[in-house]
Amino acid sequence: MMTLKQLQVFLAVARYQNLGQAAEALFLTKGAVSQALQELERHLGVRLFDRVHPHLRLNHEGAQLWPLADEMLQRGEAIERLFQAGGACFLNVGASKTIGNYLLPQLLHDFERRYGWLPRAQIANTGRLLELAEAYALDVVLLEGEQHRPQMAAEEWLQDEMAVVACRGHALADGVAHAPAELAGQRWILREPNSGTRAYFEHTLGALIAPYSVALSLSSTEAVLGTVERGLGITFASRLVAELPGFSSRFSIIRLTQSFSRTFSLCWHKAKYHSASMDSFIRFCREWSPTNQ
Repeated sequence: MMTLKQLQVFLAVARYQNLGQAAEALFLTKGAVSQALQELERHLGVRLFDRVHPHLRLNHEGAQLWPLADEMLQRGEAIERLFQAGGACFLNVGASKTIGNYLLPQLLHDFERRYGWLPRAQIANTGRLLELAEAYALDVVLLEGEQHRPQMAAEEWLQDEMAVVACRGHALADGVAHAPAELAGQRWILREPNSGTRAYFEHTLGALIAPYSVALSLSSTEAVLGTVERGLGITFASRLVAELPGFSSRFSIIRLTQSFSRTFSLCWHKAKYHSASMDSFIRFCREWSPTNQ
């Protein structure tokens, strides 16, 4: 008989593509993981992985099992929670860095006030979040960048206005609206290439002023702003940063004749089982706005 433990092992091996790493994640021995996987394959009568030493890569049959196994484990966990004290809810949420730094704290605060529990949350760049969602490691992701992966569902969530941020006293921060071409020759401090903010810059303002000089690519908005504050370059960031304490005493906004706005998105794997917790969180996000809290 197929067991939940076998499915748990299968999912871990599918995510890590390595028996040893899957064993570490599950706090099992490598031998126990190998045995459980062999028993599952024997029970189903098919191979679920192609063995390419030292990796195990999902084959067609394994790819078909993945979403079903994930759903079975989710339902099993829901049954356990139903009869545990308090009936705790469980959800894994991811947020890209601008959303995670400036919106997620208030969103989670308001969600807990309504529902009485908190999802697990992690912050990463857009590319990493999509990788985790594709591997069923995240239930819902809040993205600032576009996604074009066919296995992911996405819907528009919030609008975000972008701005060119410079150090206080910058020559172009004179209150006059400048054409994008006037930014030619400026040094740029930008987020890393796999981030939603960087991708949006490259496809919008960056395309208008190319070629442009990128002095530094940094993995956090805080590092970008700290570098800009010291006059090493200018950056392209969400206007949410203007809500930071002391922003006006440290930075200036360079006004442009053209406005730039992007759409934040709610995303999840199309094959992901929608638990009651997941549906509650998605419904709350659809209703929530940072301007009316």
